[in-house]
Amino acid sequence: MRHDSYRSVAYRALPSGPAAAQAARARRVLVACALAVASGVAALLTFLYPPGDPAGPEQVVQQLINPPVDWIPSPPVSVLPAPSSSFTTAPVDAGPTRSRATPRTTSASTSPKPSAQPAPAAELKVGATVGLAVAAAPDYRVRHRDFIGRVDRFGSGTDARERADSQFVVRNGLGRDGCISLESVNLPGYFLRHRDFVLRLDRRDRSELFAQDATFCTAPARGGTAFVLESINYPGRALVVHRDYVIYLDTGQGTAFVVRSPV
Repeated sequence: MRHDSYRSVAYRALPSGPAAAQAARARRVLVACALAVASGVAALLTFLYPPGDPAGPEQVVQQLINPPVDWIPSPPVSVLPAPSSSFTTAPVDAGPTRSRATPRTTSASTSPKPSAQPAPAAELKVGATVGLAVAAAPDYRVRHRDFIGRVDRFGSGTDARERADSQFVVRNGLGRDGCISLESVNLPGYFLRHRDFVLRLDRRDRSELFAQDATFCTAPARGGTAFVLESINYPGRALVVHRDYVIYLDTGQGTAFVVRSPV
């Protein structure tokens, strides 16, 4: 009895009929799908990594995680202006004519009084709001932009904000009577001053150094029809427009300016 039961279990026949046929078809479908997927993956790998290509999937993954560095930012460099000639022609689009050097902090000087003369009262009257134009290129006016003193061309399309940037109130020299300082109209309390030999718009801090840096005396130029602005604490240096349109305190002949009504 037990022997017969064992045999009936051990040698039970496989199911047959419609259910068996359906299971067989399902297996064939699964096998076909697996083969199709494998073929597709193989074709994709062959396309991405042709024979002989040293870069394989592992290398690509590593590059995505750790991309190669193609450039390294240069360290910041401080620059000072190189001596240049006066701004005698309209500016041209060219790079700055400056040389790299270690920056120096502007300091007051006890050198003898420069030969500059007080500003002509008829042109730079204390308390007047004025604009300064380049004598050789009257369309270019002195203005501050991003707190840097520079010249830009002004025309009918110049917007109101830029026009305000080119307007200054003439003040009696903060560091010397008879000379002048220029206070911004749209940023009251901010004056044009040289610092590290670059003309900047800085807020007055009541220090003697600021007063010296923000005071300029005029010297006649172009037969007396224009003037240059000379530093009182760096004799022999005057404001000069470089080819990058920025104004520097430079040696040599200064840029000649003329007074114009504010735009």
